[in-house]
Amino acid sequence: MKTTKILIGICFALLLALSLVTLRQKEALLILNWGEYINDEVVERFEKEYNINVVISLADSNELFYSKIKSGTTAYDLVIPSEYMVQRMFESGMLQPIQKEKLSNYHEDMFLPGVNGIIESMSAVFPEYADYQIPYFWGTFGLMYNKRKTGLEEIIKEKGWEAFFNEAELPTGTEVGMYNVPRFAYAAAMFYNHLSPNAIPNEENIAIAQRTLSMRKFNEWGTDTLKKNIQKGDLDLAFVYTGDFLDMLYQEINDEVNPKDISDIAYDIYIPDETIAFMDSFVIPKNARHVDLAHAFINFFLDPQNAYENASVVGYCTPLVESYNMILAGKNSDDKYLQNWALAIEKYYPLPDETWEKPYKGTPLTNFDVNSLTKITNMVNNVKTRS
Repeated sequence: MKTTKILIGICFALLLALSLVTLRQKEALLILNWGEYINDEVVERFEKEYNINVVISLADSNELFYSKIKSGTTAYDLVIPSEYMVQRMFESGMLQPIQKEKLSNYHEDMFLPGVNGIIESMSAVFPEYADYQIPYFWGTFGLMYNKRKTGLEEIIKEKGWEAFFNEAELPTGTEVGMYNVPRFAYAAAMFYNHLSPNAIPNEENIAIAQRTLSMRKFNEWGTDTLKKNIQKGDLDLAFVYTGDFLDMLYQEINDEVNPKDISDIAYDIYIPDETIAFMDSFVIPKNARHVDLAHAFINFFLDPQNAYENASVVGYCTPLVESYNMILAGKNSDDKYLQNWALAIEKYYPLPDETWEKPYKGTPLTNFDVNSLTKITNMVNNVKTRS
């Protein structure tokens, strides 16, 4: 009896050891992504279907994406940068083209009008853009504000950028945050002055941006902290991704203990006509080791059901027409969360109508050369130091 137990134990140990070896021998798809920007359950389904491990590393800015790829320390198979960084990576020889023939879910008419509009706009200055990326999420930036601050909502909706930069326009004691990326801060200053966010940062424009950013003392230069602090009431107003706002909104309307209606949320966002329009996309670095698996992963997220489920936890807008329509169908659901999600998407990512000059709000950013980026960074650092 003891001998039998010992043999069983030895067999179990051997099986465990073999399974651990098998796990270690699985191929690993290395992805560089933003934080809180993918549905882990969809990733797990991909891992099971392809019998691989997906390893996701995080970065909090396009500039960090660039430096990580340029260093070559890790051979990432997929990266998800924004449009201007796709251009910069291409111009630096870091990317390989997407082989669309490997994407069975891809077809030309699958994307929303705004996505196609951004692709067209970027292609005008970067003709290879469509060949090197596949849309992942897209959207705008806006002015997220605290509805509990008396008078703030009215003035932001009335005056937008004018109120954001002019302290005298806002209610006394309004706490204001700026997104801590120099390229975004420069863009905001350009919008205030009715200039393009892609205006070359020559001496005159740098002076304009510095003067504008110095008009007020920002209580916080942050990234994900901005949305969280407005939700908590520790900040009143900030320039953020619309998707960051929606991420907080979805958490509250999907709270299992105390779900809220959209009308009960204590913060909102105003999206000016002139703001940053962005699109984050899948790209494959030139030194990727698992190119076929990278295409398989892209293709998996081009499946409308997978894209729908991915968008359900991320907060940003799906690029796919079919997935977008699946979300809007939630208006007819008995599920309160699906109803609220549909209303939020319809309100903050509306489809264009005949009154729109172009199929999306805002302006996508194009790449600046290294010298221009250095000027912007130095200018913003000077503003921070003096504030």
